[in-house]
Amino acid sequence: MRIGIDARKIADFGIGTYIRGLLGALVAQHPDENDRDTYVAFAPENHARFLPAGIEHVVVDAPHYSIRELVAIGRAADRAKIDLFHAPHYVVPFTSVPLVVTVHDLIHLRHPNSLARMYARQMIGRAVRRSRRVLTVSEAVKREIIATFGCGDEHVVVTPNGVGPPFAAEGNVAEGRYFLYVGNDKLHKNVDVLVEAFGGIAGASLVLTGAPFERFRDRERVVVSGFVSDDELAALYRGAIALVMPSREEGFGLPALEAMACGCAVITSNAAALVEITGDAALHVEPTIDALADAMQRVASDSALRGDLARRGVERAKNFTWTRCAERTRDAYRASMTR
Repeated sequence: MRIGIDARKIADFGIGTYIRGLLGALVAQHPDENDRDTYVAFAPENHARFLPAGIEHVVVDAPHYSIRELVAIGRAADRAKIDLFHAPHYVVPFTSVPLVVTVHDLIHLRHPNSLARMYARQMIGRAVRRSRRVLTVSEAVKREIIATFGCGDEHVVVTPNGVGPPFAAEGNVAEGRYFLYVGNDKLHKNVDVLVEAFGGIAGASLVLTGAPFERFRDRERVVVSGFVSDDELAALYRGAIALVMPSREEGFGLPALEAMACGCAVITSNAAALVEITGDAALHVEPTIDALADAMQRVASDSALRGDLARRGVERAKNFTWTRCAERTRDAYRASMTR
């Protein structure tokens, strides 16, 4: 098959990590010569450096979240003579080509802005209806998609994220005296509550990375590191007392997986997807100031607990690979062409 993938977000965090991991694993597969697929990436010219060798690049760009992108990407897909188009985000183009879409979560359906909620509802609903298969990253999100849009169980396929090469445990790492938060600064991430909870923890710092976090720059013992490379991020995981993910909801929780792979203890909220992904390798608490503060204090003061969480995390992270994600995705491509 000749499969097109919208790779315009390949340089981003989040969805970009998913696109890079999936594409790399897809082209690295070596199926039987008669069953080999061709992959075509639709992306701006300056994103060519992010594409793995062995993938065809169709240069295309358009403003995100616009009618123009639906038309431009759709026309490019039609011209490329592909058999299947994969939209790695819920925005699917106007095209006659059969579609597969990845819906990472339904958090946008609860956006505080009513127009944003309406847009997300319409676009995700259209994506679910138009696509022959909907891919998602956790069983928790699959259940929510089925309940929200009334589609059948077989229509939604779980293809969990993987963890990249920079994120791996490296023996005995010198422990820093800091807790770590990795992610953006959106409302559901609950960063304000985390900062307040940390205020009661003595003898440690809190490092925030993944967004500017300017409003916390003057807070005592809060270190704002902004955006860092994967190698720098892996080093932060390895040196932290624990990663803390206080999100009220998540579709997957990639920082938790990366931290586990690096041998870092993990504290998360009890959001369904975070519990599913981390299993018994993390402390799960209510995303409140008191509960988060208590969990951080426990992990900081109990080296045995910290070590146990780290060991469990390394083992659990081995279950999540981009190869596994690519294999499940490729199976969904095949199933979508046979209806």
